[in-house]
Amino acid sequence: MHSDSLRAQPKQKRGQRRVDAILNAASERFAEVGYENATIIEIAARADTSVGSLYQFFANKEAILKALVERYVERASVVFAGMEVEAFPEMTLEQSIKAILVPLKAFIRDNRDFQVIFSSPTGSTYVDETIRSMDEAFLARTGASLLRARPNMRAEDLRKYSLVCMVIMKGLLGLAHHSSELTLDEVFEELEAVYLRYLTPLMGG
Repeated sequence: MHSDSLRAQPKQKRGQRRVDAILNAASERFAEVGYENATIIEIAARADTSVGSLYQFFANKEAILKALVERYVERASVVFAGMEVEAFPEMTLEQSIKAILVPLKAFIRDNRDFQVIFSSPTGSTYVDETIRSMDEAFLARTGASLLRARPNMRAEDLRKYSLVCMVIMKGLLGLAHHSSELTLDEVFEELEAVYLRYLTPLMGG
C-alpha cells in the first residue's frame, strides 16, 4: 500500500503483513464498537502487535481510518470498473441489474465492515469527502447506464432516476451488516426486486 496516510512505508513483506493486520483489526473493531469508541490499544491487541509498532506506521487513529477508506475505495473501483455498461443495451433489464448487483454482492461479502464504516459518523472530513466522491461516481455510472437504454432521456430525468437508484441502494445496503436479521443474499434479492419494479416502467418494459 502506497498511501499518504502511512507514516512509514513498509520496506519488507513482514512490515506489509503488519500493516494489513492493523487495518484488518481496526476494521473489525470499528464495526463492533464504532470509530469513536475504538482505541489504539484495542486495535494493536487485535492485530497482535505492540502500540509502538502500530505508531511506527500510523500517526493516529484517523490515519488508520483514512488508510482503510483508501483500501475500500481501491477495491470498490475495481468492482465498478468491471461493470460493463456498454453491453446493457443488448441485455434485458433483469440481466443488466444482475450485472451490477452480482459483483457488488461479492464485494460486500468480502468487505463486510465497509458499510458500517461508511455509514457511521466519524467526524472525518476525509471520509465525508470520499463518500461524496463515491456518490457522484455512482450517479454518473447509473446515469450512463440509463442513457444507453434510453438515449432520448432528459438530463434532469437521468439525474432524478439516478438519485432514486442511489437512495434505494444505500437504504437496502444498510441491512447488509453483521447484526441484521436478513442474510446478505436476502438483502440483494430484495434490492433486485425493488430495482426491477422501479425501473421497468422507466425502461418501457
